[in-house]
Amino acid sequence: MKTMVIDTSTQVLLLSFIEDDKIIFQKELVGKNNHSENLIKNIKLALEELHLEVKDFQRIIVGIGPGSYTGLRVSLTVAKTFAWTLDIPLYIVSSLDIIGSGYYQNDGKYLIKTRAKKGYVYCKLVEINNHHYQEIISDCFITENDFLSLVKDGYIIIDETNYRFNPLLLFNLQEVEDLILLEPNYLRGEM
Repeated sequence: MKTMVIDTSTQVLLLSFIEDDKIIFQKELVGKNNHSENLIKNIKLALEELHLEVKDFQRIIVGIGPGSYTGLRVSLTVAKTFAWTLDIPLYIVSSLDIIGSGYYQNDGKYLIKTRAKKGYVYCKLVEINNHHYQEIISDCFITENDFLSLVKDGYIIIDETNYRFNPLLLFNLQEVEDLILLEPNYLRGEM
């Protein structure tokens, strides 16, 4: 089975192609509000390099957020368009899990955060124990001070500076039932 994984919720554009249990292409590109210019271009280059077409994929996984408003719209629009026009099943996953996924091969408690605006962060807390994923605190939007109060000894803090992306270790995938109603997880209602 071929799977395309994309996320543009942070300053890093993440793109990966998987065939069965093997990563056959991966790109991580740091951008400055230019994911809309780079996502399709990099998908096209990867497809050409591997002599593939989008219709060759049996599944698409997209980071649903939380994250940058525009960034979320970019990857979700591309994923929904591919899924809709080519009848490819679409799956969503927390963008915070995407940037933490490279750590998930090791047991531990992972406090994952990305920047939001005006002194806020997006974060979640997960525990990996014997390859079992447990979400302790779901995706949330909190002040930086509240985030610091969550930090405990032994927690591994993951952010945009030390992220690790491993699409083979994505847990908690949810298949999208209705593409039309699918919206990004903005988490801005708390402001």
